[in-house]
Amino acid sequence: MSTAIILPIHAGELTPHAPPMLLIDEVLSCTDMRIHARTKVRGDGLFFQKGRGLPAYVGFEIMAQAIAAYDGWTRRAKGEKPTLGFLLGCRKFQTSVEWFAEGDVLEIIANSLIHEGEMRSFECKLLGAGGVQLASGVLNVFRPNDPDAFLASISNPPSSA
Repeated sequence: MSTAIILPIHAGELTPHAPPMLLIDEVLSCTDMRIHARTKVRGDGLFFQKGRGLPAYVGFEIMAQAIAAYDGWTRRAKGEKPTLGFLLGCRKFQTSVEWFAEGDVLEIIANSLIHEGEMRSFECKLLGAGGVQLASGVLNVFRPNDPDAFLASISNPPSSA
């Protein structure tokens, strides 16, 4: 059963994240291979540092949350709820700024590079005003088909005799 998704949509409807850890605001578009999301840097945000801004390294988590929203979109299209995924790492993370300023609107683009079973890889970009690239990286994620079973398996590993 497929569930229609009207975009844009609040990111909280597609991710397992909740405030204050929800760092993206909305999903603007999504296809089988790409997600486009947006967020605004707020002075009351969890990682915001008064007088400095939002550290650019938080862009790594912002990109990861866009991927979580992509996964939520694919699950919702199949009538499923958003669920946990696991960020395995990032390659080639680069930023052209050290801080994002309060009020900055950041657009997040994540393109699927590899989709092999439960393993995925995405090329991600954070864009600022005028489409200027502020950060980029390749994120690798693990998306278990059954997150509860996976968590149970690592919580209670089989004993070896």
